[in-house]
Amino acid sequence: MELQVKKDISLKALSTYRTGGSAKFYAEAKTWQEMHHLREFAKTQQIPYVILGDGSNILFSDEGFPGLIIRNKMTKMHIQGNLITCESGVNMAKMVIIASQHNLGGISGLATVPGTVGGAVYGNAGIPDVYIGDVITHAVVLPEGKSKPMIVSPEYFQFGYRDSKIKKNRDIILSATFKLKLTPALKVRSEINEYSKERTLKQPAGKTCGSFFKNPGQFPSAGWLIEQSGCKGLKVGDAIISEKHANWIINKGNATSTDIINLAIKVHGIVKKKFNVSLEPEVQILPNSPFK
Repeated sequence: MELQVKKDISLKALSTYRTGGSAKFYAEAKTWQEMHHLREFAKTQQIPYVILGDGSNILFSDEGFPGLIIRNKMTKMHIQGNLITCESGVNMAKMVIIASQHNLGGISGLATVPGTVGGAVYGNAGIPDVYIGDVITHAVVLPEGKSKPMIVSPEYFQFGYRDSKIKKNRDIILSATFKLKLTPALKVRSEINEYSKERTLKQPAGKTCGSFFKNPGQFPSAGWLIEQSGCKGLKVGDAIISEKHANWIINKGNATSTDIINLAIKVHGIVKKKFNVSLEPEVQILPNSPFK
C-alpha cells in the first residue's frame, strides 16, 4: 500500500483556532487499512502520531508537531431500522441531520457539538441533555499494537465526563453504531433548530475551540468560576476571554498558540487563587500541555 505522506504541512488550517506551527508529517486515511499502515509508519519512524478529525478541540504549539498528523477521512454511514452506523470521520452535525431525514431522533442537541463522530466518542462529547456515550451500542476500534479491528461494547470505553478509556490506551476508533428513537423528521428538525438558536444566543462565534476548561463538579461551571474571578475580557495578544461566555478563549485575529496558552495559564492562576480550584483543560494541547 502506497502511503501519501507529506512533509512540513502548516497546522493553521487544521484547527478551529487557526494557529500552530507545522507538522513534520501529514497524511489522510480513508480506510482502516490506511489508518493501520500510517500508524505503523509513525512507529517505524519512532515519532508520535495524532488522529485528527475536524480540529475543533485541539491546540497545536507554535513550534509545530514533531510527528505524524493522520487526518481522518473515513466518512461512510449506514442506517438500518433505528440504528445508525458512522465511520469515525463523519461530522457530528451531518450525522444528526442524516438521521433526522430517516425519522430518527433523540440526539438533536448533538447537532451543536462540533467535530467528528470519532472525536465525540473519544471525549464522550455532548450537552447536558445527551452525551454520545448514552446512545452508543457498539463500536469498532483498531487496538494499540494490533493489526485487525475489534468490535467493542459501550462498557469498553469506560465513559466519564468528557472522558473515555481511549484517551489513555491509544486505540483508534474506526466506527460507532448508535441506537436512536423513531421520531417524525419535522419534529427532529424543529428540535435541531431550537438547539442551534440557543447555542447562537449563549456561545460566541469566531476562531475558537469552544469551552476551554472542563466544568469542576463542586461549582456551577468553569465559565462561572472564570466570570466570578473577573476574567471576562482578559487579553494576551489577540487572544481574549469572551465577554459572552467566560470559558471561551477567542482568537480575535492574529493570536498565536502561545497567546492562547498564556491566557489560559493566567486564568487558571486567577481562579486557583480565588477559589482554590485547579481547572483542567478540555482542549487537547499538543505536543505538550502545560497543565499537568
